[in-house]
Amino acid sequence: MNASADTRTHEPGAARSRFWPVGLLFVLVPVLIGQIPGALAFALNPEVATDLGMTQIPVPAGVFIAVWLVIKAGMGIAAWQLWRRAPRGSDVTVPLTVLIAGYLQTALFWLADGLRSVAVTDATGLLLAAATVVVFFRYSASAARWLLPWLFWMPITLAIKIAAIAGLFSA
Repeated sequence: MNASADTRTHEPGAARSRFWPVGLLFVLVPVLIGQIPGALAFALNPEVATDLGMTQIPVPAGVFIAVWLVIKAGMGIAAWQLWRRAPRGSDVTVPLTVLIAGYLQTALFWLADGLRSVAVTDATGLLLAAATVVVFFRYSASAARWLLPWLFWMPITLAIKIAAIAGLFSA
């Protein structure tokens, strides 16, 4: 069979798509690294949830943990999809840089000083999530779809924090 007849080798990024273990790293690294700030925060201050005002929110901590695991895995898959499908020589620096900025911004939650600053962090996160999705869609719609859980979650979590600040959850 003629090698040029095999169109799979001529598709953009086809050579990189065979390296699925790299894709697994794209998912595992952000998920695992994303757990470090919270683990450190609780190790240094077991009362961090109370200090941040998160005890005023009637949503179990497990919900936040599960949602953020999905979001961080989605960020990794989006980066993998973008990198894997980009034609050789194409520059994907801009979307990946915006994604990294949004990823790093998620860790700012642990540096907040109470529920109001958590809400500000969530508002900033909403803006970064929206910007990242827009930038990714310009490069790869399929990669951008993996960021939609992040974009959908940010207004929800911001609304929860605003409701807690307004005292809507108090008994």
